[in-house]
Amino acid sequence: MQFPSRCAILLDAGYIEYITRQEFPNIQINYDKLVKEVSGDNLLFRTFYYNCLPNLDFSTPEDEKNLYEGKMNFFEALKFLPRFEVRLGALSRYEDQDNNALSFHQKRVDILMVVDMMQLALSKQIDHLIIATGDGDLIPAIQAVKQAGILVTLWHGSFRGKAAPNRELFQICDERYELGRIMNKIQKHNR
Repeated sequence: MQFPSRCAILLDAGYIEYITRQEFPNIQINYDKLVKEVSGDNLLFRTFYYNCLPNLDFSTPEDEKNLYEGKMNFFEALKFLPRFEVRLGALSRYEDQDNNALSFHQKRVDILMVVDMMQLALSKQIDHLIIATGDGDLIPAIQAVKQAGILVTLWHGSFRGKAAPNRELFQICDERYELGRIMNKIQKHNR
């Protein structure tokens, strides 16, 4: 008889949002359902959700302020889910003088994920790590977690689209599943 693993789930929300925008543009995710689907029969230790608030400065138009407040309210609602931690990085503003373009990039999210992975592995609180990401920057941390004897399962976007995971990341994980195969089970249904 095999006993269920004690698992932690790490959700790279920027990546999950990118998957839904690219592959399922009319779907919103119910994170409570997502956690239940990806954890399966495992015993859930905790879910860690990583994201950033939208940029907000004094020149921000009213629509962007509403987006910011909406995201804040959403993150606060997530904190009420059982065993759910919200970890926020920061957005850095980049101005491309040559192309006269402005862009924003997430900062600290990868580091927050790595710190949590290492703490979970070193404390031996879990024996199964479930991660939803496509980011190859996490490969060294995942290798270290595996060396600590932890099974690593990757949830990712389709290889047919723009949300494909890093190939080396895909290869080093013990198990791999495409998020699209459960999208109909984890979507929000408006009442």
